[in-house]
Amino acid sequence: MAADKPTLSITPHRALIDVERSIQLEGFAPYAFVTVTAGMDMCGAHWRSESSFVAGHDGCLDLRRDAPVAGSYERPSAMGVVWSMVCTEPQKLVFPPDRTEALAVRLHAASGGASVEAGFIMEFAGEGVTHRCVREEVDGMTVSGELFTPAGPGPHPLVIYMNGSSGGVNAPRAALFASRGYQCLALAIFNYEGRPRYLNDMPLEYFERALQWARRTLVPRDGFVALSGISRGGETALLVASEYPQLVSAVVAYVPSAATHGVVSAGAPGTGRDAQVWTRGGQPLPHLWQDNAHADWDAAYATQPPYRQTHAFLSATRDAQAFERARIPVERFPGPAMLVSASDDGFWPSTAYSEMVVRSRQAQGLPTLHHVCEGAGHHVHYPWLPATLISKPHAMSGLLLDAGGTAAANAAGNAQSYHAVLAFLEEARSLQSGQAG
Repeated sequence: MAADKPTLSITPHRALIDVERSIQLEGFAPYAFVTVTAGMDMCGAHWRSESSFVAGHDGCLDLRRDAPVAGSYERPSAMGVVWSMVCTEPQKLVFPPDRTEALAVRLHAASGGASVEAGFIMEFAGEGVTHRCVREEVDGMTVSGELFTPAGPGPHPLVIYMNGSSGGVNAPRAALFASRGYQCLALAIFNYEGRPRYLNDMPLEYFERALQWARRTLVPRDGFVALSGISRGGETALLVASEYPQLVSAVVAYVPSAATHGVVSAGAPGTGRDAQVWTRGGQPLPHLWQDNAHADWDAAYATQPPYRQTHAFLSATRDAQAFERARIPVERFPGPAMLVSASDDGFWPSTAYSEMVVRSRQAQGLPTLHHVCEGAGHHVHYPWLPATLISKPHAMSGLLLDAGGTAAANAAGNAQSYHAVLAFLEEARSLQSGQAG
């Protein structure tokens, strides 16, 4: 017999975004069709999902167990109502989040005249996590970023995290690392206060200064400094660790490249996609698009948008000599490295690139792990961010780009890679701690 009014319980009510919730409904009529809508405001816009379920013989639903019969997602998923949310105001969108304010999710479940509402809070920063801006002049360069520190006296191991070709910093990612025990410096490369507007002519010495400053000032536990980044930030992490291996303890490269590239979408107006990025000692480093016999940008941009840039990067990769000149010498870094790739990456072939890194390092017996997000696209984030934004305009160039993947594959990749990275860092940190002891 159905209760007078259905109930909707969500536990825990307030927790980090990486915590899977238990969402259970009771008190509906047996076998009733129940429509569950979820909504929240994020990145200056509203997001919404709607899915329909059939209640059990007891009038109950458990979203971890029960699959929708229609709506925003298809298979049982405790957090499906969140990761399947679609932005209803894309013209207002800035994504992924660049702020650490908590996200308030509101759920409404209805069947016939019976309905119930409840909500929960997803946080990026755990209790006691602190934040400060970093704007430090180090040997004539401004080291710029946002530092998040765990609760407690420390010392804490350190992660330095870098964004991709949109520039800026990823404060939510840094806050999450801090919430899980790592002080994290979200290091700005460009397009941020104190840094150049564009990626052109970027000296590797900037990262050397940042690493030296971090080691000297932040005094990480057991000297552990992991260097991490996504997309162009992943390329950067691999390159910097290869150039300054004595300053880096471990590397986590999300959807990275195995070779260096030109500015692509992040260059100053009028300089072109193939303009120089990396320099050392004032001298340019070779990149893949220079003197390349097969490089063809039209392979990506000859069709109608959204553009799948992977086609162009694959064309450039076919020139073996150009690739070898531009290949990042990852075998120079002796410490543990983890690659996180997406098998349906629309920006560049991150899984193929990551396998190249793996083979180069394993040939030298170096510890290397590759986590493939099967069927996922370039936007590898953290649990349980909405995973439906497959295409969006690039923050610098404005080009509408196809990142690849599906919402379900992206959501699975976000969650699985996140926990795999934490496990990798813990193992790498424990190894260094044992060596230090």
